[in-house]
Amino acid sequence: MAAEYHSFEIADEHNAVEMEVQARKKQDASVLSGEILFQSLTDENEKREDEIVRIRNLHKTYLLGLEGVPALRGVSLKVYRGEFLCILGKSGGGKTSLLNCIGTIDKPTKGDIYICGKRVSSKTPDAEVASLRLNNIGFCFQTFNLISSMTAVENVELPMILEGRRGGPQMRERALSLLEEVGLRNRAKHLPSQLSGGEQQRVTISRAISNDPDLLLLDEPTGDLDTVNSSIVLNLLLRLNKKQGMTLIMVTHDVSLKYLSNRVVHMLDGKISRIEEISEAQRRDAEENLNRTLSSGKDKSPFAEEEFEIRDPHKHYSFHRFAEKFKQLKLSEQNIDIDQKISVES
Repeated sequence: MAAEYHSFEIADEHNAVEMEVQARKKQDASVLSGEILFQSLTDENEKREDEIVRIRNLHKTYLLGLEGVPALRGVSLKVYRGEFLCILGKSGGGKTSLLNCIGTIDKPTKGDIYICGKRVSSKTPDAEVASLRLNNIGFCFQTFNLISSMTAVENVELPMILEGRRGGPQMRERALSLLEEVGLRNRAKHLPSQLSGGEQQRVTISRAISNDPDLLLLDEPTGDLDTVNSSIVLNLLLRLNKKQGMTLIMVTHDVSLKYLSNRVVHMLDGKISRIEEISEAQRRDAEENLNRTLSSGKDKSPFAEEEFEIRDPHKHYSFHRFAEKFKQLKLSEQNIDIDQKISVES
C-alpha cells in the first residue's frame, strides 16, 4: 500500500511540473505574440510616417453640360517620402486628373487624399488648400506657365514673395542660386520669350522648388523638349531626388523614362491597372544611358560644319525661277509708274 501511495505521489508531482511547463510556454507565447504585435504596429506607424501621399477610393467626375464624365474611378495609392514615382498610361486614362487632384488643383468628387499628413477632400476650404500648395507642393507644367512679363529671376522669386518668409535681398540671392544650379544664372534677366524650351523648363523647375517643397509634381516635363534638353532636365530631377531626397511624381507618355523611377503606376480607364517595381539594376542602366546622352550632347556643337550643306544658289533652278519672277515684278511696277506719270502729265 505504501509503495502504491508513493507511486501516486510521484505521478501527481510529475503532472504538476508538466502543467507548470505548459503554463510557462503559454506565457512565453503570449509575450512573444505581444512583442510581434507591438513590432508590427511600430512598423505600420513608421510606414505611415513615411507616407507623403495617401489616396483612398478617389473618384473625380467632370461635368460636361448635364452629363458627368468620370476621369478617376476608385483610385487608391500610397507614395513614400523620397520616392520617384512615374505615372504611365494612354491619353484619357486619368494620369493628369490624378496629378491635379494630388496637387490640389482639382478637388476630388469622392474619396480622401492625405498630403503631408493633411486631409484634402471636396469640402476642404480654399485657404487651406492654397497654403498646402504654396508650402508643401511644387508643380511643373508641360507648357511651363511662366509669366511672360517677368524675367527668369522674377518668376523664380514669385512663390517666395507669396510665402513672405524671406526679405527682398534673401529672395533675390536664393533665386539666383537656384538658377545657377540649373545653369541659367547668365539668363536671369531674360524674359521667357527670350529663352529656349529647355531653358524655360529649367526656370519652371527652379520656381517649383523655391519654397523647398516636400513634393514635386511633373506633368510631361520633357514633352515639348528635344533629346539633349530632355536629358538636362531629367538629370536635374534625378539630382533633386537623390541628393536632396525630394519626392517626385511624374506623368509621362514616354515609356523609356519609367526606368529612372522607383515605381511605375500604370493607369487605364481611370483606374490603376498595375504597379511595377523598377530594380536598381534597371535604374542604373537608365542613368548610364542618360549620362551618355548628356556627354554626347555636350561634345556635339549644334553649329558643327558637317551639320550643314553649303550650296551656291546660282546653280539651282529654283533660284533662277525666283530671279525671273522678281524681274517681271520689277518691270510691271515700272510700267505702272510710267502709266501713272503719263496720266498725270496729260
